[in-house]
Amino acid sequence: MAATMADTNTEEFAIEGSKFGSRRNIRLLKADFIREFTFLRHEEDPIDIKNCVLDLSSLQAKEEAAIRQAEMEAERIGVGVTIEAQSIFDALSKTLPVRWDKTVIVVMDQVRVSSPYLPESVTGGTPAANERVRKVVCLTSAPV
Repeated sequence: MAATMADTNTEEFAIEGSKFGSRRNIRLLKADFIREFTFLRHEEDPIDIKNCVLDLSSLQAKEEAAIRQAEMEAERIGVGVTIEAQSIFDALSKTLPVRWDKTVIVVMDQVRVSSPYLPESVTGGTPAANERVRKVVCLTSAPV
């Protein structure tokens, strides 16, 4: 890839990547993230701003999707819980819908697993659901 433009005000470089017909992939990099570069030659600006089209709605949609994904991932991380509690949450989430209610793991909006996150700490839900959650907690918290 070749740097095609540098902006000294924002300390950004535009790098032209692959071309698809009349479309181009352009990446913006902050100068702080560049370790080294080699100056090959000076050319006229190959990016003609008059012909450059940005699909802002597409970019905004991608940004919103990335934010939603980051929020969903953040909700899966327990705050103020032990590594073992997070491991149990992760194991349960592979097959069941789970969420955190402060430090309590809530499974299928019925079964609750409280600290110290042992099989005896599983409460609520139908007997079958309770037993299934107990089994996962037992297998996850068992010493290796």
